[in-house]
Amino acid sequence: MASSTQHEQVHHSKEEEEAFHKEPELDQADLNKEAKTDDVSKHEYDDDGKIVASESETIEQEEVKDSNQEDESRGGRMTLVMPSTTTATSSPRSLTQEQEAKAREVDAHASAILLSIFYDVPPKNPSVLEIDDHEEDDSDQTLTFLTRWKAPELPPKKIIHKRLIEQCSRPVQKQVTTSDVKQRKLSLPRKKFQQLLDESEAMRGKNKIRVSVYGPDGKVHEIWVCDDEERSFELTIGWRKFVVDYELKECCDFVTVWMFRHRDTQKICLAIDAIRLSFRKEVSKRISDAAFEDSY
Repeated sequence: MASSTQHEQVHHSKEEEEAFHKEPELDQADLNKEAKTDDVSKHEYDDDGKIVASESETIEQEEVKDSNQEDESRGGRMTLVMPSTTTATSSPRSLTQEQEAKAREVDAHASAILLSIFYDVPPKNPSVLEIDDHEEDDSDQTLTFLTRWKAPELPPKKIIHKRLIEQCSRPVQKQVTTSDVKQRKLSLPRKKFQQLLDESEAMRGKNKIRVSVYGPDGKVHEIWVCDDEERSFELTIGWRKFVVDYELKECCDFVTVWMFRHRDTQKICLAIDAIRLSFRKEVSKRISDAAFEDSY
C-alpha cells in the first residue's frame, strides 16, 4: 500500500517537471507570434501613411490645376511655380540700344525739370516736355512751357558780376536752330540792341566789329559781329568755336543773349547763357512769336 502511494507521487512529480519544461516553449511561440503580428501592423501603418500622403499630393495638384483653370477663364494666365531647393542665379544683361535711348530720354526730362526749377519756371508736369515727331513742334504744351520761361534782366553772376555792367539790353531768348549750327553764325534781332549799337562809337560806319563774348562759364571769347543796319546782326567768326566749346545742339538748346557796356572798358560786350531742354524739333513760328515776342 505504501509502495503504491509512493509510486503515484513519483509519477505526479514527473508530470509536473515535464509541464514545467514545456511552458517556456509555449511562451516563446507566443512571443514569436506577437512579434510577427506587430510587424504586420507596422507595415500596414506605413502603407496607410503612404496612401494618405499620396492622396494629399493628388488633392493639392487638383487644387492647383483648378486654380490655373480659373485664372485662364478670367482672361489671364498664371503659372504656379513650386519652390525649388536650388537658388537660380541670373547673369546681368546689357541694355539694348532702345533701352539706352529711353534711359537718355528720361535723364533729359529730369535735367529739364531741374533746370526749369533753377529758372523758377517749373512745368505743371513732365508731359509738357514731350515732343511729337513732326516737322516742327506746334503743341500747346510747348507754348505753355516756353511762355512761362522768363530770363533774368541781367546776366547771372556765374557769367559776369552786375557791378561790371553799366548799361544792359533786355535779354534775347532763342532756340538754337540747325542753321545756327551748320551755317556757323547766330542771327540776333537788331532792334533789341538798337540803343547800345547807336551809342557805340565802334559800330558807327562799320559793318563788322570784334566784340568780347562772355560764355555760360564766364570765359571770354572774341567773336566778330556783322551788322546789316536793317533787321539783324550776326555772330560770325568765332561762333563755330563757341558752339564746339559749349557743345551746343540744335533744337534742344536755348540761348539767352544780353548786350551790355562794360563799366571798366566802356566797350560793348555780349553775354550768352545756355539751357538744354528735351526738345527734338524746332518750335513753330507761332510759338516763337508768342514765347519770344521781343526776340524777333
